[in-house]
Amino acid sequence: MKGSTKRLLRNFLLEMVLYGILLAIYFITVLQYLGEPLHNLFRLNPIVYAGASLLLIVAQSVLLERLTAYLVRWIGLERLE
Repeated sequence: MKGSTKRLLRNFLLEMVLYGILLAIYFITVLQYLGEPLHNLFRLNPIVYAGASLLLIVAQSVLLERLTAYLVRWIGLERLE
């Protein structure tokens, strides 16, 4: 393997580990603060629950991607776009 390929692979793995850590923190936070309200919403109105869940999924993906991209730039890792 070339040096640049090794560096890109290493950076990719570091980015995935960073993303996994952020995702675990997000999951624990949502479970702690939104677990009971989402459960109640599911029991009372499943259609609104479905919409709220979709909004949470989209918000999570945007937030975690932007945060990961910022941290990768801050750390100084190269990215393969």
